[in-house]
Amino acid sequence: MKVIVTGASSGIGFELVKQLCAENYQVFATGRNQDKLAELKTLTGCHTGAYDLSLSNQVGEMFDQAVRDLNGLDVLINNAGMNSRKCPVDEFSVEELDLQYAVNLRAPMLLCNKALPLMKAQKSGYIVNVTSTVAKRASETMSVYTAMKQGLAGFTGVLMKKAQPHGIKVTNLLPGGTDTSFRQAERPEYMKPESVARTILGLLKLPEDVIVHEMVFRPQVEVE
Repeated sequence: MKVIVTGASSGIGFELVKQLCAENYQVFATGRNQDKLAELKTLTGCHTGAYDLSLSNQVGEMFDQAVRDLNGLDVLINNAGMNSRKCPVDEFSVEELDLQYAVNLRAPMLLCNKALPLMKAQKSGYIVNVTSTVAKRASETMSVYTAMKQGLAGFTGVLMKKAQPHGIKVTNLLPGGTDTSFRQAERPEYMKPESVARTILGLLKLPEDVIVHEMVFRPQVEVE
């Protein structure tokens, strides 16, 4: 099975690529940190490409390289995301808004736009969009990030309806708190990135006649 994983140079994505390759998936890993991608390639033998998904032209270039390197595509995992800071409604800047839009919403939408025709032609495929449990609530300190993740969740619902008649699976994945470098301080009470990665891997191993449309999962310390 041929898989693209974005946001693979750290956190959940890094762990996911390791687990996928250990299970003999063919993986194209992308992120911005060339050194971490080189490390990942040494560890796993995966294909890699360093791209900045905040730039729309690089989104397309990455996808095209991935499909060439893999000689096809079965699974797209839109894992890349960023939150520059906790920010209430009356404090965010236009620059922060534009950057989060580009990475958290525009990039995965563009990748789905590129993947869908390919998957429709082969009448199979799987797209996993990693949103967040922030899409389930309204946090006063996460104004821009919440808006983008809710936007991605809404888009994923539309994608499900478009993809379903063509045999393409789509999952909206909403993980809760995860202890990664995404956060400024360590949170050992949160989920480990390798645990979240194993949960994603489990989706790919479900029976062919099963599709999880939406999956919310959290560490034990979170209850909402």
